[in-house]
Amino acid sequence: MTTFESDLQAALNDMSAARATLVSVVCTVADADLDRVKRGGWPVHRVITHAIEHDYYMSMFVASARGQRAAMGDPACGGQPIDEILRRMEQGRNALISTIKDIAEDEFYSLQKLGHDEFSPITALENAAAHDREHAAQLTTILES
Repeated sequence: MTTFESDLQAALNDMSAARATLVSVVCTVADADLDRVKRGGWPVHRVITHAIEHDYYMSMFVASARGQRAAMGDPACGGQPIDEILRRMEQGRNALISTIKDIAEDEFYSLQKLGHDEFSPITALENAAAHDREHAAQLTTILES
């Protein structure tokens, strides 16, 4: 296995593990919990919507850097039942994963400017994993308050 193949697989595995953590927290949310909010913060449904939006944001970045178009879906979770929210989470993540299909090694490591940020596809995947972990913890805090 090359370093590229190893890095790609590690990034995908980390994203999968982080998403499983986020999904496990979302699966504990009752429909009545979607409007729960920690004072001064977002309600549960907005945190989840943000996580989905982030997947689409990262997929647009990677696709654009590769001269492609990213798949888009509806990330809004307000008023949606949990099974629909989980479906939307899966669609967002699949949009991101589809942007790295058949990616070449040089593309995978190539840094591109996006606003004030700079990403490569590998850092976009790493960012997606970190983002899921961050919001899994945030949701847990909201649900425990």
